[in-house]
Amino acid sequence: MAACCFVCGKAKVVGNQISHSHRVSKRFFKPNLQTVRALVEGQPRRVRVCTRCIRSGKIQKAI
Repeated sequence: MAACCFVCGKAKVVGNQISHSHRVSKRFFKPNLQTVRALVEGQPRRVRVCTRCIRSGKIQKAI
């Protein structure tokens, strides 16, 4: 399952982890995804959505 938001498409971003001695290695910034039951085209479905989309009301939760 992809680490990507169902609504906005937010996905992981690559950056650098820099130590005190300035050695560089790759690291990932992952979005805060939650699995929720949401109405998709009128039907309840489990989707992975970032917390920003949940909080802003971009999805309608299924009961």
